Amino acid sequence: MTDARDRYGAAHLRYIAAYQESASPARLHLALALADTAWNPPDRDRLTVLDIGCGRGLTACLLAAANPGWDVIGLDLQPVHVAEAEEVAAEAGLANARFIEADLAELDAAAWERLLPPVDVVICHGVWTWVPDAVREGIVRLLRARLAPGGLLLVGYNALPGYADCIALQRLLFEASRRASGGEAGQAAAGLAMLEHLRDMGCPYLPRRGVLEQIIATAREAPAYMAHEWFTPFWRPVFHADLARDLAAAGLEYGGTARPGVSAPALQLRADQRAILDGLVPSMTQETAADVLLERRFRSDIFVRGRRTGGLTALPGIVFAGIELPPTPRIEVTTQRGPLALEGPPAEAILAALAAGPVRLGDLAARSGLSAADIAVMLLDSRIAVPLWRDAPLHAAGHARAARCNAVMLRRFGGESLAGPRPLGAVAPSLGGAIGVPVSTLSLLVALQSGVPAEADRLAAHLGRSVAEIDSLLTRHAGAWRDIFRL
Repeated sequence: MTDARDRYGAAHLRYIAAYQESASPARLHLALALADTAWNPPDRDRLTVLDIGCGRGLTACLLAAANPGWDVIGLDLQPVHVAEAEEVAAEAGLANARFIEADLAELDAAAWERLLPPVDVVICHGVWTWVPDAVREGIVRLLRARLAPGGLLLVGYNALPGYADCIALQRLLFEASRRASGGEAGQAAAGLAMLEHLRDMGCPYLPRRGVLEQIIATAREAPAYMAHEWFTPFWRPVFHADLARDLAAAGLEYGGTARPGVSAPALQLRADQRAILDGLVPSMTQETAADVLLERRFRSDIFVRGRRTGGLTALPGIVFAGIELPPTPRIEVTTQRGPLALEGPPAEAILAALAAGPVRLGDLAARSGLSAADIAVMLLDSRIAVPLWRDAPLHAAGHARAARCNAVMLRRFGGESLAGPRPLGAVAPSLGGAIGVPVSTLSLLVALQSGVPAEADRLAAHLGRSVAEIDSLLTRHAGAWRDIFRL
């Protein structure tokens, strides 16, 4: 077998622990419905999910905890990742999560058929644009052999032209890392020093200052993330059209974006920009044309093995539940052209309905006079509310299972997450997944789920935090947590 480092950047380094919120089945269903793509699993409580490049298993474990009837499988090249993921799953009591060490470039279709059952959902986040052709071809072989008809692929990747401004930067970082001593820490220090030096010099081939400052801040917070992102000879952003062409070999068609708000020209672009886009579309694919004007450096796309239309008919029946309702009747989203806000009677009607409990998009549309699609995008992008996967609550054992997993995630990854750029996730069976939350919020939720009374002074004493902070969190979240976490 070829040394994996010949095919994978930073194959010897542990990755950061991070939850991919877009992998929630409720979010996948909503995103596809907004794109008029039908996805109606016959049994939502019996799915097989595969996470390619699962890292330390955070996303796979959270999905397994939220869905006891699912079979969740994580694949990763690194044995240290697989071993840790197995330990976390065992500690959380997740018998339906398992992890496999595998090199995607080495296995053929027959091997995948021996290793895996037919799969309903494949997650491939942060893999495609960091690996060589042999690995990309291996992914396509796996999908062709094991993704079931009607199955989904969620793929997160660095997109062009958005990342074109980082091509020179990445090459410089990679070369600096190769010459640095001191292991991961030494490589990260060398890369960070080079970034700051180039920024101070005013190098003309770097990203604009706001993007560069974010890259530098992330490098300071999480050296392992920096290593996996930049220190590889296979860092290759792609155009959406080229990715779609490669995946077509596995019978996949583009179903829609997993981030509908940031991908909506009507929301993000000015009228003159939309006119330019309309002129570009006849000469190239719609998604590639939109990428010229939309700020989508990193894309999260959903592909379907056998796409069917008709998803829009499902929108009115999708149920939303509030997670953090604003103190005033205002729903605000950030866009390329600045903040946009919904106020007045429509906002009041939507927020009042959510305050009373989970509600269907069709009912919100009837009360506000807005379309179900517009309401869904505003609620999701403002993080005021989220779509639910199941209306009926799980039995008590299901919520106890979720609480146990939340406690394990806090204990295992809480300290690390405090110092890093990525949130953890709080398992919510009603979502079929988890909500991305900071450690401060997860620790409060775990305390409540363990039986500490919902009283600010008692919780503050238990957590070693101020009464004012805890009182603020309870005020913002108490109603939503009642609906989502069944507290």
